[in-house]
Amino acid sequence: MFNMSPLTLNPANTGMMDGDFRFTNIFRSQWKSIGDPLNSLALSYDRQIYSLPHNLSAGLILTSDKSGGIKLSENKLLFTTGIKQYFGKDILSGGIQIGVASKTFSWDGTTFPSQYNQDIGLFDASLPNGEASLKLNRIFLDVNAGILFRKATAKGPLTLGFSAFHINRPDDSFYQNGNGLLPRYVLHSDYNLQISPMWNIKPSVLYMSLNKAQNFIFSTSAGINLKKEKNSAIEKIWFGLGWRSGINRNADSFYPMIGLDLKHFQIASSFDVNYSQLQTATNQRGAFEIALIYTSLNSAITKTTIPCDRF
Repeated sequence: MFNMSPLTLNPANTGMMDGDFRFTNIFRSQWKSIGDPLNSLALSYDRQIYSLPHNLSAGLILTSDKSGGIKLSENKLLFTTGIKQYFGKDILSGGIQIGVASKTFSWDGTTFPSQYNQDIGLFDASLPNGEASLKLNRIFLDVNAGILFRKATAKGPLTLGFSAFHINRPDDSFYQNGNGLLPRYVLHSDYNLQISPMWNIKPSVLYMSLNKAQNFIFSTSAGINLKKEKNSAIEKIWFGLGWRSGINRNADSFYPMIGLDLKHFQIASSFDVNYSQLQTATNQRGAFEIALIYTSLNSAITKTTIPCDRF
């Protein structure tokens, strides 16, 4: 559900909301069915800065990725800022993120080739591992940037964005002499189509690449507008289906989604159904994801009215 985590999708999404500020929380747990899961969490806060010119906005992002086994963990704290330029109802936005990342792992449960004991035919963790230059933690600077264009159409907003992560090529190797982390490039687009007063559909597409690895996601959701219902706290119920694949690899999974839009909140959840060759081990269970977004009211003047006398 990449659209439910706008600041980790594209730094240019900073401040791209109809409100003074926004909180975002998304959690994902993957491959629990085949052992220790990979757990990912992203928290973010961004707000408009009306006291400064040029439609500036800023915020903070905290991300955490943890996997089992060697307890590999990567945590980041990033400052994010964005600037918007209006062309009538259309918006061009740019953003940049900069912050500190910490990457760690544990020796517990690990063995290395030099620890193989031929006398017993097993690995012996008490033997020297021969990895004197290997460090248990790394701290490095990380820089991301992006650009986004939102076009207002008669049927609804059309968004197209491009972002690049790790553009400073940080050295995240535990040997401290790595070649640097290559940039990850992201292309994304969605079209929120209002097909009737009650129904809207939203097709979305995402493509990511890092070196020779790539990921392609296509999803479509349909929403039922309940704003006109009296005494209803729910403004919209939406549901959809996504598909994850790659350009030069086999398709991986599809995932159903469901969500609610309340007055200030958006809540959504999805579940991967794995159908690649890994399904033998996963029993078709991939990842579970849940997201929550809170957007405040907008105190800025969005339209101008001319007062006139009434007789």
